[in-house]
Amino acid sequence: MSDGNASRFRQGAWPYVLIVAAAFILASNHIIGRWVEGEMPPMGIGFWRLAIATAVLLPFVGRSVWSKRAAIRAQWKLFLVLAVALGPFGNAAVYVAYHFTTAINGGVVSTAQPVATVLITFLVFREAITRVQALGIVLATLGVFVILARGELVILLALQPNLGDLILLAAMFGFAVHNSLLRKIPDDFTTAEILLSVQCFSMLVMLPLYITETIVFQPMPVTWEAAAIMAWVGIGVAIIAVGFTNTAVLAIGANKATMSNYIRALFTALLAVLILGERLELFHLAAFGFVVAGVLLLGRGRRARPA
Repeated sequence: MSDGNASRFRQGAWPYVLIVAAAFILASNHIIGRWVEGEMPPMGIGFWRLAIATAVLLPFVGRSVWSKRAAIRAQWKLFLVLAVALGPFGNAAVYVAYHFTTAINGGVVSTAQPVATVLITFLVFREAITRVQALGIVLATLGVFVILARGELVILLALQPNLGDLILLAAMFGFAVHNSLLRKIPDDFTTAEILLSVQCFSMLVMLPLYITETIVFQPMPVTWEAAAIMAWVGIGVAIIAVGFTNTAVLAIGANKATMSNYIRALFTALLAVLILGERLELFHLAAFGFVVAGVLLLGRGRRARPA
């Protein structure tokens, strides 16, 4: 993408609007993951999420993606890495993790994604983080930790990693890899074409895992509730939220786009109050102040040039 096109692409506040909208939808995904734990198999959710999203996108961009098959074939290793990062790691692993960890532990571990994103963009693209952005990450992380600790430091000090925490850490690393490597896709691919291409690769990766899970562990339930959940996860999360996130990442860079993690944490807490019946406390308001300050600093920091 030329400097002129890139400049026009990044103009305006719309990438941040997309980030907020995507964060809300992804927060609903975490609530669903905790809600259906034990009732719907994680690899099944991950596979059918991709299958539904692919079926919806195929009539709209299937022909254009097919016309770019030579470019996809030339970059198949990149698309495969993106598929593994988004499918079994970024998506299904989240549902697996909530079989073994608590919401507090899982929330703390998920804040590792911005750090992983910054590290990957530095190692791969030599994209340094500015001091303003670093301060924003610190403040936003502090706000998230206030929420997760419910205002009590002793809760954080008592945290002990378990299998679920390690799985969720792998999931956050998967998302970070996916978001960081998006810029390597040729410039003439649209957001929808990127989504469909990566999802097709990811379905191939997920298929043997889904079949094994169905035979050994648990098949997907065939109920109206499961269908409704999968419709939302497949369309709302896999197409709208991921599409919004991809567009924002390409516009403002992966480092700035990590603010979505903190906004998602706030939305998750809000949805937990409204849907799961948790109480809204004073520390939530204090945490919100930290997160907003951090997000504003992340947004003000210029996208760092490669070193």
